[in-house]
Parts: sequence; C-alpha cells; structure tokens
Amino acid sequence: FILIHTIDGVGLSDDFSQRSLQALTKSSEKESCRMIRLAASVDNINAAMTLWSPQVEHNFDWAWKLINTYRPFLNELQDGPQTTIAKKKQKITGTHKTGVAVLQVLSSLAPRHTEVLQQLVAIQQANANNLTPYADLKQACVKKMITSSDTLLRNILNELSDHNIIYSEKDEDGNECLYVPSQLPLNDIVNFKRST
Repeated sequence: FILIHTIDGVGLSDDFSQRSLQALTKSSEKESCRMIRLAASVDNINAAMTLWSPQVEHNFDWAWKLINTYRPFLNELQDGPQTTIAKKKQKITGTHKTGVAVLQVLSSLAPRHTEVLQQLVAIQQANANNLTPYADLKQACVKKMITSSDTLLRNILNELSDHNIIYSEKDEDGNECLYVPSQLPLNDIVNFKRST
C-alpha cells in the first residue's frame, strides 16, 4: 500500500502526478490483482470532479469512504478552491520577478517563448478574470503560427513557469488555466521587441 495524505494537495494536484500514480497502480496488476494499492485522503469535497478526467478516475478504481474529521465545516472549507488563486498570488508577491528582470529573461529566451508569453498576456488582458484556459492559448498560438505542437507549447510554458513568469491553476471544471501575475509589467511584455 502507498498511503497519501491529501492527494489533491499542491504537490500532487497536477495532471502529470495524477496520471503517474494511476499508471503505477494500473501497471502493477498481476493475475488480475493490483500489487500496488493507494489509500489516499482528500481535502476538497469536490476532488473527484476537479482532479481527474473520467478515464483516470475509472483507472484508479477508488473505493470511496466518508470519514468525518468532526472539525467545524468552516475550517475544512478554509483552503477551498475559491482561495487557491489568492494564496498563489500571495506566495508570488515574494518570489515574482521585477519588470526589469522579466525583460532580461525575455531577451535571453528563444523568440518563440516570448511570442507565447505575449499571446498569453494579450488573452489575459482581454479576459476579465485574468485566467486563460490552456486550450484558448493553444488555439491562439496555432492561429498566429507560433506553434501547433502541444508538446512544444507545454515545454515553453514549463520554462516560463520555471522562471516564475507564468503560473498554472485549475478552474472549477478542472481545466488547466494559465496567468501572468498582475505585478509584472504586462504592457511591457506585450510590447517587448528583441534587440538585434
């Protein structure tokens, strides 16, 4: 057994981690019996709806048990999805890059990285809630002929995330959304031109 406390926590809530855990248990089958089994807890009462696609949830083959903590309901909801973005933004304020640093990073990255970031900022500025669904960014990148490869786009986004320029969040439907912190100079990013 592998025991996981809060499988919907920050460290494991991304799609890659969930699919990896599901593949680990699924691939351990021997004579129709799984040799590796997971026992996990969740904090979010809607974890099944927001964390897994129907196929991943089916492959996990969970046996759900309600185990009450007997804590007041407000304490359990304190870390709910409505505050996740606010918490990440608070965390970012101490780690985000300054405007000058972001522009220096952009000048050192490949032009395609800059174009993807500029597309994300342009969509974000046009979108009132500042969250950009991954699918919308991919569609814009394909339309502008920046990239049509999902793998390449994800690699670019990972590198921008490593530089603390963009952040990823799941919306209430479990879809991946991206955003650039508003503390960064969004207009300067959109208007950035590489020096030749």
